[in-house]
Amino acid sequence: MNNVVEFNPKLATIKIVPLVDNVQQAVEKVLPLLQSSIEANERNMSMEDVVADMLEGRSLIWGVYLKDTLIAAFTTSVIKHPRRNTLFIEFMGGADMKVWMNAALNALKKVAKDGNLAAIEADGRIGFSKFAKKNGFRETYRHFEMEF
Repeated sequence: MNNVVEFNPKLATIKIVPLVDNVQQAVEKVLPLLQSSIEANERNMSMEDVVADMLEGRSLIWGVYLKDTLIAAFTTSVIKHPRRNTLFIEFMGGADMKVWMNAALNALKKVAKDGNLAAIEADGRIGFSKFAKKNGFRETYRHFEMEF
């Protein structure tokens, strides 16, 4: 009988932290990671709009660190619906999503619950669905657009 527990050393070194000190410097660090996500949504908001939201506190920047290296980032905001408030994952980018995504979603669940928010919302590519389902999200609709 083998009673050795296999342990992934990468998971032990993942840190998910809000970047609230020196926001200007944090924005400069995360923009390269978030650029493609922001550009995918540029029909709704420009890079300058996103940066202004981060600098003015409407969006919270999160850093994902593997050991001491920033490997990914995402932003969140609180959406105030008429009947409830939710935590919305706005933009996300970086490397090794399979290594850190579950840890990030667990951190956001705690933040949302501690903040008395009713849910976490996210729009995303189809690949996000595998993480979403494993972490308690249910797909309520998919967003499609046709441009003319």
